Amino acid sequence: MAAQLAQPHIDVGIVTNDRDGALAFWNGLLGFPVEGEVSFPGMTIVRLTVGDAILRLCIPDAQVARKADSGAFDAETGLRYLTLAVTNLDAVVDAARAAGFPIPVPPRDVRPGVRAAQIQDGQGVTVELMETVAA
Repeated sequence: MAAQLAQPHIDVGIVTNDRDGALAFWNGLLGFPVEGEVSFPGMTIVRLTVGDAILRLCIPDAQVARKADSGAFDAETGLRYLTLAVTNLDAVVDAARAAGFPIPVPPRDVRPGVRAAQIQDGQGVTVELMETVAA
């Protein structure tokens, strides 16, 4: 049976040992506002608004020993990257570079009328930025 969505979007959770680093990337660089925070036994979840979706930064009280590969998005299986449609691709990449975040794929044409780049949060998540350009 197919899922019958109550809301037309997907929310994502990212587990991180580095609260400050994660917020520097997702809130500071990409500008996703913090909606709130809730603590559970063993974990704090910081909720960020991403359009109509929510990004959950899950920060365990105790450091997680096993960490995702922070290399290329295709370095291991599992959820490895997110895609954001943006209107300011070059500005976001420039800001990421200036802040020291890895840029594995600089801006380039991927098909007629579409440019893309990849930036990384330094904790195992690659963000693909796609921009539609006027012909």
